[in-house]
Amino acid sequence: LLHMLPTIITKPLVQPAEATSEDARQAVVQSAVARTTAVLSHLAIVVGVILIGAWHFDNPRTGIAAATLYLLLPYTADMTGRVHHCLPGALLTFAVLAYRRPLVAGMLLGLVTGLVYYPVFLLPLWCSFYWQRGLGRFVSGFMITLALLVSTLIFTSYDLASFLTQAKQMLGWTTIAQSGITGFWKGEGLAPYRIPVFVAFVALSISFAIWPARKNLGTLMSCTAALMLGVQFWHAKDGGVYMAWYLPLLLLTVFRPNLDDRIALSVLGDNWIVRRFVHRADAA
Repeated sequence: LLHMLPTIITKPLVQPAEATSEDARQAVVQSAVARTTAVLSHLAIVVGVILIGAWHFDNPRTGIAAATLYLLLPYTADMTGRVHHCLPGALLTFAVLAYRRPLVAGMLLGLVTGLVYYPVFLLPLWCSFYWQRGLGRFVSGFMITLALLVSTLIFTSYDLASFLTQAKQMLGWTTIAQSGITGFWKGEGLAPYRIPVFVAFVALSISFAIWPARKNLGTLMSCTAALMLGVQFWHAKDGGVYMAWYLPLLLLTVFRPNLDDRIALSVLGDNWIVRRFVHRADAA
């Protein structure tokens, strides 16, 4: 559904024509949905950054400073109406905000993966962060949400072939392919050189599963931003311009305090099943 929304330019050169047919009216509705989604997504990024500063940094001013800098950057003004930029960025920001709730964080990461599949490369990093505690809840939330998103394609598919086509688009198969490239890699003879860049990126993603061995909230934010930045180097569709995917987390990384004590083992509690068995054992 994200691919059905149009891109709203910040400064239109001409006024849109008045709707005179059903198709034109539908385009107006899609445009209104895109505008609303873009505004709410940018607002969510600002609110999420401020809340991270207040809740996880114990300093609301730090969050406000990072959010203000995000709003002041020329990118935010130029790419305001691009929903496929700001919506994934908002969901990633809230996934970091909810890192103390592995189930919720997994659901948010699964949701953003269903919109733009690139966050799937964050799984080694996030699974390693939750390895000592919370891994089951995180993976369950991720898989359930992604499965629900794939199942919604049934309502927009005419037959099995169209379902598989949309599933490939959702899971990134059509984007990894060498056809339909736009942006930097569109140049003649450049497409094959994109493959080793992609392989190096995958190696970087896998390496975060084992390094650094002790991962805290600062590591989680900075490495997430680094991976989303790394996507830009091999992105087939206008690679390099999707700054909202990593910009909020990059700003938080710059402003963050010492977060060495914010590891999963110390900030996460046991899930409700474990707590129930422990309570019964204590009662006995």
